[in-house]
Amino acid sequence: MNASRGMLLITVLIIALAVPSGVAEGAPCGGGSAETSFETLRVTREKQQVLAKYAKGVFLYRLGLGPAVSPPSWAADIQRACFVTFFTGKRVIACSGGFRPRTADIGKEVDANVQQALHMDQRAGRIDRATAMLAHVLITFPGEPRPVASAEMIDPVREGLFVENDRSGVAIVPGEAKTASWAYREALRRLGESDPSKVRLYVFDSWVISGKD
Repeated sequence: MNASRGMLLITVLIIALAVPSGVAEGAPCGGGSAETSFETLRVTREKQQVLAKYAKGVFLYRLGLGPAVSPPSWAADIQRACFVTFFTGKRVIACSGGFRPRTADIGKEVDANVQQALHMDQRAGRIDRATAMLAHVLITFPGEPRPVASAEMIDPVREGLFVENDRSGVAIVPGEAKTASWAYREALRRLGESDPSKVRLYVFDSWVISGKD
């Protein structure tokens, strides 16, 4: 596998510019003090909400609806890939992310994913002021993707689905779909792929930060 391709962004429910074949082969990122800081984030509700509030602030700022915001100082100690998803009710209005970090720390990663979501996710073009202000955020930290023979083998509530062909890939984060069959059909639709024999399927675990707003 070409290593440089393995670092390319994989966007959620939108077709990415390029997606590596064999994405599941890469090694986990982070270690040492960064790993310790990440584990602290996992067990500290207050820090989770601070990060979610920062993501919402970036979202509003990039839409021209709020002031510039700075990430929490401790974010500089964490390098981690994530997906950032914005909802109104149960409807996704913008989402982007990946399985490999593209930036030096989680603050920059969230900022980059929010910008990518607003620029590449077609749903973001329908966001108005009222929708933006009511939006709430999910930050999903994915585990390592694992090959799976069939989408029906995943639990869409607890597990994410990643589908790729030779051109691109689509990921659906846990909780996005009610059924595995819907997740699979939606991924094929977003890929523009009509031949199921030309796609590869992966399942991934994750944990999620859910913003209060």
